[in-house]
Amino acid sequence: MDSRDMALRKEGDARGYYERCGAEAGIAGFTSIFRMFTEDETRHADALRALQDGARVELPASATLDGARRILRRLAVQEGVLSFTGDLGCYKSAMQFEAVSARACGKLAEEASGWERELFLRIAADDEIHFTLLEEMHELLQVYGEEPGGMCDAG
Repeated sequence: MDSRDMALRKEGDARGYYERCGAEAGIAGFTSIFRMFTEDETRHADALRALQDGARVELPASATLDGARRILRRLAVQEGVLSFTGDLGCYKSAMQFEAVSARACGKLAEEASGWERELFLRIAADDEIHFTLLEEMHELLQVYGEEPGGMCDAG
C-alpha cells in the first residue's frame, strides 16, 4: 500500500471513528462538532479517491473551525452543562490520530507539486484544526472535573 492509499484509508477510518464519537458524546455541542469532523473526513476521503481516479481536485476551506469555536465558547460559559460520562482517553487517541494524519499529508505535500500539493496541505491543515479542537474539547471536560478513563483505539 503506497502512502496515498494509506492516507485514503486513514481518512475513511477517521470518518467512522467520529461517527461513533458523535453518537457517544452525550453533549449536544460535542455531537455537532463530531458531525463537522465526519463531514470533513468524508470530503477528504472523496477528494483522495477522486485524485486516485485521475481527477483534478480542489478542496475548499472547511467551516469546521468557526462553527466549532462558536459551540465551544457557548459551552465554556454554561456552567454545569457538561454531563459527560464517556472516556477522555478517546479524545487523546483522536488527537494522536489527527497528528499522524497531518504529518502523513504534510509529507505527501512535500512530494507533490501544484494543485496536488495544495490538496495535501489543505487536508493536513484541516487535520491540525481537528487536533486543536479535540484538545480544547478535552480541556473543557477536564475543567468540569472529569477524570480520564481508558484508551480507545482511534485507528
